[in-house]
Amino acid sequence: MTLRSKALTAALAVLLSSAALAQTATTGDTPALTKQQMRAQMHADRAANHALAKKVRDAFYKNHDLNDTDIAVFANTRTGKVILAGTIIDESQDQVAQDVASKVPGVQSVESKLTLYAAP
Repeated sequence: MTLRSKALTAALAVLLSSAALAQTATTGDTPALTKQQMRAQMHADRAANHALAKKVRDAFYKNHDLNDTDIAVFANTRTGKVILAGTIIDESQDQVAQDVASKVPGVQSVESKLTLYAAP
């Protein structure tokens, strides 16, 4: 994995984590969670997000049209949203990746941030 991919992966992970944390705000009729409960919930959410992203990556590996791609997958199990980021060789791979990801159980929507590889 290239440094660019790792940086992009880390940035999107932080973005998705902060969005999940913002959704856990308490209202007046629900009891506030303790720090320990919040940490446990965040850990469980992160584990579920990683598991869904792994299912999508596994589906990509089974599809031979996506073998020469560098795609990072970010998932949010609460919303069912999956974000695809990285590079593809052919424009048709963008639609193939979105179709494959959308067929994975638990995925409600797919957002593509894939870019076409430009040879130097």
